This record gives sequence, structure tokens and C-alpha cells, in this order.
Amino acid sequence: MTTPWTTGQLDKISWCALSDGLIVVQSDLPPYRFTLTGNTWTGENFTFLNSDGYLHQPYHRFCSDDITIASSGCGGTVTLTASANVFGASHIGKQFKLADGYVQITGVQSATSATATVLKKLLDGDDIADSTALNPTRYWGEPALCYDHGWSATVTTYQSRLVFGGSKDLPNTLWFSQTEDLKNFEEGSALDSEAITFSLMSDQANKICALFAGRHLQVFTTGAEWMVTGDPLTPTSIQLKRQTQVGSDDTRFIPPVGIDGATIFAAANKKEIREFLFSDLEGIYQATDLSLLAHHLIHSPVDMAYDKYLRQAYVVMKDGTLSVLTSFRSEDMQSWTRQTTTGTFQNVAVCGGNAYFIIKENNTYYLEKFNESLHTDLGFLLTAVPATDTWTNLNVLEGKKVQIVADGRVQDSQIVENGTLTLLVPATQVEVGLSFTHEVAPLPPIVGANNGAAPVANARFIRGVFRVVDTQSVEIDTGSGIHQELVPNLADYQMDSTPKKYTSDLVIRGLGWQRNLQNALWRIVGTLPVNFKLVSVTSDIKIGG
Repeated sequence: MTTPWTTGQLDKISWCALSDGLIVVQSDLPPYRFTLTGNTWTGENFTFLNSDGYLHQPYHRFCSDDITIASSGCGGTVTLTASANVFGASHIGKQFKLADGYVQITGVQSATSATATVLKKLLDGDDIADSTALNPTRYWGEPALCYDHGWSATVTTYQSRLVFGGSKDLPNTLWFSQTEDLKNFEEGSALDSEAITFSLMSDQANKICALFAGRHLQVFTTGAEWMVTGDPLTPTSIQLKRQTQVGSDDTRFIPPVGIDGATIFAAANKKEIREFLFSDLEGIYQATDLSLLAHHLIHSPVDMAYDKYLRQAYVVMKDGTLSVLTSFRSEDMQSWTRQTTTGTFQNVAVCGGNAYFIIKENNTYYLEKFNESLHTDLGFLLTAVPATDTWTNLNVLEGKKVQIVADGRVQDSQIVENGTLTLLVPATQVEVGLSFTHEVAPLPPIVGANNGAAPVANARFIRGVFRVVDTQSVEIDTGSGIHQELVPNLADYQMDSTPKKYTSDLVIRGLGWQRNLQNALWRIVGTLPVNFKLVSVTSDIKIGG
């Protein structure tokens, strides 16, 4: 499908889901709507054209409020006269709101004079003749969202309204559609269901960067975070209140994501991931730094998504690395880790319970999906009946040394040549992919002190209980090098069967004192493409001595 965006514009795309598709916005281009019919996607420019034939778009006066416009008539072709400079060549073809009606500019004679066609009678009431002139009025406006003044920077839906946020010339303005009429931004006479236009007013001029529909409508700007209240949200009940003053990065769009009632967002300093959470006790939002102990993993985020099934938030960095936050808010547990690949991470999205990534490797882009059933990077799972020793169509891995798991057993690594592998033993199913290393290590130990905690000079790891589930290999270093600790019982071995998976507590003893606690007291390091799942570690440690 052809889309209106170039590669350089994709960094600032914002979107929201509708019942039948998506609305996508980018501040340099008109809103775009994708519609899903069956299994087919179609795309077109989003318009404000309603069933009555008029464009019920947001309007604004980009000049002094004292400037008036008069019309030579209330219908047909008219001449518009402004009290000061208003019109320009770019207005030709645009629809203006004037009095209670609409006109379409057909020509511009000067900055104060233009010709127009009346689309909707300028004054209501049958007693007004079409030829009657319209006296100068300050009740007029030109399109607020257009090429001249910029398009919306972000979009969402809230309480059955479509919400646009920010533009080039109105960076701190919110536009709410009428209730359950997403194309209609006609403000009318401020009835409860009619559209709303509202600007963020404070001691700072902050640009709107993102919107998130949570407990309230949350507005993230370059210098502060706001909440929009109103239950229900109406032109007379709406309130905007500034909550925190962290700020967000406006150089690109990084979508905030919701985790168990909280919203996480990338801070403006590009070094923090913050949690925007409402406090019932204080009645306000707070923005806690979730990356306080992991700032070395956060540097210039460019994209973010959350997998609620694995409870993991993926944060892609500008340098192509990926930091992952595992969060259990109810248990007050958050942990960070870094994941790497042979290429660089570019973007992330979570859809249908799957995490998808765009990976760049050797100037080639790949769309990859996390798959917990695979044990290799850039992996392929292939099947054949009957069993075969020759496997083809592996051109993506051409020239690379790959790991092979055939019918559940690890075979010797090979280099893919001409997109083909030849196995020593025929198999009906093979997994082929690149090797990667998983590494698990504890933080340095600390001891209690009168003022909180004190560092430890030296320590000894006495023993640990490592609980594993459905695991086939555990390689642990507790001071004497890496050793395989999960040794299968030969009594359980069966010919032509896949290796057994073990669920047990492994008791491992340590060796010696650790004088440099920058080195972990124990490490788990694994490269074999087999199952490994560690759920807990309980350790006995002696401090000092």
C-alpha cells in the first residue's frame, strides 16, 4: 500500500486505533486513515467532511482578535473585505468559517480582499435575503490544521471523542471532536456533545508531544505532564491541570505505554524512563524514575512498546541496543536487562501478543518476532516428511555459522553455503539460527547500616539454591570456572528420544573469597540452544573475614 510518508518523516508518526482501523498523524502532513475490511487494508487522507457536505474542521484566527471580515452578501458569490491583512494566495480553495456559515475562497485580490462561494448561508433565518450584506464580524476563522499552520502532532481517542494535539503554529492546543462523531469538530453553542478546543496555559510555552487515554486523558509536553478531567467531558466541565514537570523528547514520537494503571514515558533528558501514576492519597499524578538504578541502559530512546503477556516493556535506543523492563507493579518489582542481536534494533511494536522488531544488519532490514519456542537468533523452524538430511531456503543465513537443533538434539554448528545445510543424521524438524549467549549475575551484596546500607569490602559465596523449570542446561561459575550443573541421569536415557527437561532445585557450593565485588559472586552463562528457565536464586553469603 502506498503511504504519504517518506523515511525521514516516520520518526514523528503518531497513531490511534479505531473499531475498523487506524488514524495516523504526522505534523507535516494531513491525518491519514487506514481501514481494515476483511483481510484487506486500504488507506486514504482523513477528512472532516460530514454527511451535510461541510468540512467541520477546527478553525482558528491566526491574527489579532480585533480584525473583522465583512461580506457583500450572504449567499452565492461574494466579496470578503477584512479590516486588516488576512488573505494570501495559500487560502485559495480553503473553507473559512464566517458568522454561522461557511465560505470557500476562490480568489485573493489583496491581503484585505478576497472572493468566495458561500457553502452555507452566512446568517440563519429565512428573513435574511441572500443578497443582504454581512456586517463586519469578528466571528470567523480559517482552518487550524493545514499545510500553512501545520497538522496535528499526536492523536488519540477519549470518551468517544477523537483528540488531536499540537501543531506547528498551535503547539499547545487540544482539539476534541463531537461525541461519537469523529469527523465533526464544530464547536457550536457549547452543548455537552459538541466539540472542544482548549490550550494548555501556564508559565511555560510547552509543545504537546504525546497523548495517552488512561484514567484521565494524559498530555505529555516538552516541559510538563498534564491531566484532562471532566466526567463526562463537556465544553463546560473540561479542566486541564499540570501535574509534574519532567518533560518529553519532541525530536521524535515515542509512544507512552500503559502498565497496570501506570503510564511509562521517555523523559526529555533522554536518560530516564518515568512512571506517570495517579496517587489516590494526594489526588495528583507523580512521575517516578523507573531507571534510577539503570541509567547506563537508557540513552536516547527512540521507540517503546509493552508486552502485557510477558510483562516486558521494550525500549529501543538510538544506538541500536534494546533495554527491557520487566515489571510487576503489584509486587513493587521492576528489573532491567539489555538484549543484543547481531544487527541493531530500529523499532518495536507489540501486536496480537507478539513482539515485533525491525532489525538492521549489513544495510538490510528484517522484520523479526520474538518466539519463546526458539533458542537461536534469526532462527528458522523447518519441518519435512519424511526425514531428510538436506535443508534449503536458508539464504538469509548465507555464510554464517549457525547452531542446529534437529529433532530436539543439538548437532555440530555449520556454515550455510548456497542457502543449504547437510545434517549428519536425517531429521523431520530442525531449528537453524545464530548463536547467542544468556548471562545472569547478581548485584554486589550490601549490608544494613544505621543510615540505610553500607558497601561490602569482601564476601564469600557459600552455597546457592538455583530453582529451574523445564530446563535442559545450566552452566554456572561460582568461583572455579564455568561448569555444567545439570547432568542427566543415565537411567532416564531413552534411545531416539529428545533430551529430558528438568524442574528442580540445584544446590551449588561456592569456592573462595571474592575481594573485588565488581566481579559477581556467581554467574550463569549459556550458549547451548536448549531450554533454560531460572525462576529464583537463594544464596548464603558470608561478609568480611
